[in-house]
Amino acid sequence: MEIRLGVVHQTDSGYSTELSDSLSKTEHDNLLSAIDEIHHFENCRRLLEIVIQNSNEFLMTIDSSVKYMLNNSLSMSGDKEEYYKQHLNFNRLFLNYLSSLRTFLDHNEVAIKRKFGKESNEVEKFKNITKNCFDSYFSYRFLYKLRNYSQHIGLPIDEIEISATKQPDETFKGYAKIGFLSETLLEKYDGWGVVKKDLKSKKEISVTPLLNEMSSLLIEFWNSMINIYAGRLFDSVQIIERQAGHLRKENCDVCIFTNIVTDENGRVKYFQTLQIPFDTISTFDFYNKDTTK
Repeated sequence: MEIRLGVVHQTDSGYSTELSDSLSKTEHDNLLSAIDEIHHFENCRRLLEIVIQNSNEFLMTIDSSVKYMLNNSLSMSGDKEEYYKQHLNFNRLFLNYLSSLRTFLDHNEVAIKRKFGKESNEVEKFKNITKNCFDSYFSYRFLYKLRNYSQHIGLPIDEIEISATKQPDETFKGYAKIGFLSETLLEKYDGWGVVKKDLKSKKEISVTPLLNEMSSLLIEFWNSMINIYAGRLFDSVQIIERQAGHLRKENCDVCIFTNIVTDENGRVKYFQTLQIPFDTISTFDFYNKDTTK
């Protein structure tokens, strides 16, 4: 099978292709492994973005719900239908958040074990990072356990209260009280572990401070993950640069061409392509500092 590097030129009228260097099977395999490494890292980063977007959506929904109640002069305490609607929507969004958070954490753990080995230094670093997060931040350990609670016991959010206070200028300031009742959580679930001590010391837990703290913590967590992945990423980028970096141009994609079929005149009439992710690579700090020298 013929394997070639080449570029796909993007124009307003369509695209054109230009084949270049031939690749041996070994060169092709090395490139595929390097590209897979880049794609894996990008997928992990997207999982983090999903968590943050779910958090932002939940908090924005709280704000919009308060405004809606004020603008329509509604009181959830006296409107059972409205209360059910808001209770359902808040829990729906929060379950999305908890699920995406756990997916992000579990995905990184499994990936690091597979890539570096279960007994590797990288796995030990990961364990230390997560242990420090669990020991140092209530938001981390509570939300980690709350996901188990919500999966096996019931909806996570019990307490929802939306009210308004009249201001001196005759306007109203909305207020949303959304969170968890510790007594209820302790009664329904016995799998809290060390979080049980936290719950006994807190009568109520507000959701907004939890999510705000967790968002900041996740950025720190991700920076630690970047440090773990950095060596393999750097090696992968170097392989790609050595093999295909010379083909980079404006308004074109560098690709690997396979299953190439030509007509009797030698003109290409069919092929399959795999784009080399230079767009993702260009977002790496170390790439901008080192590999372009």
